[in-house]
Amino acid sequence: MPHLIIEYADQLATDEQVSALLDAVHEAARGTNLFPEDHIKVRALPVSFYRTGGGADPFIHAQLRIKAGRSEAQKKELSSAVLAAIKGRQWPAKVITVEVVDMDGASYARSVV
Repeated sequence: MPHLIIEYADQLATDEQVSALLDAVHEAARGTNLFPEDHIKVRALPVSFYRTGGGADPFIHAQLRIKAGRSEAQKKELSSAVLAAIKGRQWPAKVITVEVVDMDGASYARSVV
């Protein structure tokens, strides 16, 4: 925990740029001190087909899935840190959005091998 899922218009970046983005977002989440570093999971999902406002303006959307129980201030700190990390990559996205989603701890299951 957390699961940081970044969707982006696939034409925005090369594989190397995506890898650098994953590192930057991981570091941003780690820097909040809200989670142990080895619990942070970051992944990027390229999106080939999409519409934004009826058009096809490139976008980045980060969904930050965390267990419920964090304060509003902590969630704001996390979303602000991740937004800054994404903006720091300077990809030509028309819109960048970040949302924090509380996951229900009672229904969250985990297996570590």
